[in-house]
Amino acid sequence: MRNRKIAYALTAVCVWILIWQLLAMKIDKTIFLPTPLEVCEALKKMAFTTMFYKSIVYSLWNIVKGFTFAVLAGIILAVIASRSLFLKSLFNLPIKVIRAIPVASFTILALFWLESSDLSVLISFFMVLPIMYTNVLAGIEHIDKELLEVSKVFRFKFGTTCRFVYVPEILPYFVSAVSVGTGLAWKSGIAAEVIGIVGDSIGNNLYQSKLYLEMPELFAWTIVIICISAVFERINLLVISFMEWMLLRSKYMTLKPGAKRILAEENKEVLSLKGIFKNYGDHKICEDFDMELTDGTAVALMGHSGIGKTTIARIMLGLERPDKGFVTTVNKVAVVFQEDRVFKQFSVAANLAMVCSEYEQIHRISEVLRALGLEGTENRKVDELSGGMKRRVAIARALIAEAEMLILDEPLKGLDEDTKLSVMKYIKECFTDKKVLYITHEEDEAIYFECEIKYMTKIHKRG
Repeated sequence: MRNRKIAYALTAVCVWILIWQLLAMKIDKTIFLPTPLEVCEALKKMAFTTMFYKSIVYSLWNIVKGFTFAVLAGIILAVIASRSLFLKSLFNLPIKVIRAIPVASFTILALFWLESSDLSVLISFFMVLPIMYTNVLAGIEHIDKELLEVSKVFRFKFGTTCRFVYVPEILPYFVSAVSVGTGLAWKSGIAAEVIGIVGDSIGNNLYQSKLYLEMPELFAWTIVIICISAVFERINLLVISFMEWMLLRSKYMTLKPGAKRILAEENKEVLSLKGIFKNYGDHKICEDFDMELTDGTAVALMGHSGIGKTTIARIMLGLERPDKGFVTTVNKVAVVFQEDRVFKQFSVAANLAMVCSEYEQIHRISEVLRALGLEGTENRKVDELSGGMKRRVAIARALIAEAEMLILDEPLKGLDEDTKLSVMKYIKECFTDKKVLYITHEEDEAIYFECEIKYMTKIHKRG
């Protein structure tokens, strides 16, 4: 398939060169359209001059500077704007104005402010900035909030959250901005050099070729611009691909523990909810709700769908605030959410290693995966696994984390019966000396885990 694509591409190039040659022969005037051979001769002649390479280096250096500054500024402004609706509104107006102004207008205005030698830097910067800003901001705004909740519950360090949540989610938007911005930076930078007649630049050589009606040289410089633009874009994308590979590589033995815990001054041995009230608008979830968990106890919270079981769990995790009442929590909590909430772009082992705060836990990864029927999947990307396997990865992550309490929200959902039995057996072994909240619709599961069953009614009141 790859060889066929290459063959088709080369054939297309040959066809267009042939059409070019036929048109040039038909017109038969070099001043209007030189032949491909005449352009090649001009390019060959230019390539043996020092001026040719000096002009390329000069233009490339200035345009790369402008592009780099735009990338950095776009990222910084997007991060700032994502933190405040006011700042987002404040930045949006100038960004829209910059995007609407033509390159020629910008260049002429810029000539009043600075020397022509810095023109291509400024124009490249302003042409790329809006693209980088809007794309990165869109990436930030589309970050998966559920994965951010995972990082909060497991108390990831900031660097770990950036690596596993922010960067993978923003990266596709960033790659798109780089791909579009590279070509725009190059074209606008050269246009600025033409208008500003910047000495020792590609743009100035284009202008001189046009001024003296040297059409073969004009076409030759145009081909040079196209080739350099393509190479520039390719290098940028290769650098990003390498960074992505470094980010997503699956060898977990080199990973450092990701979830260093910040312990409170006193270890709270009892988790309790007292007098909890929670409403969503006019919809009452619970009223005067009480629950208490101590070490070595397991409570199964049961009730029909939509009754508020998951809301209670989210209040315990600090992801929701009660309207009224008191919550006493523990320092270290591990959770299996209703959704898998796994980091699909990373390996199975990386998903587990990121919640480990001790190297001993990292070394237990293979053992835990074997117990859950996932042996041999350590270095496979989670996105390649079946739904049931992803669910077991989410379970493994909760069980391997250093935690005083487990919250399991319908953890066996989506597992077949044989797998469910083996997983239940291993989960039960991990209940020892932990506080456990087990949310389920299945009373048989609660009985198997020897849980105290607590039913939620439509509005759960104390007693």
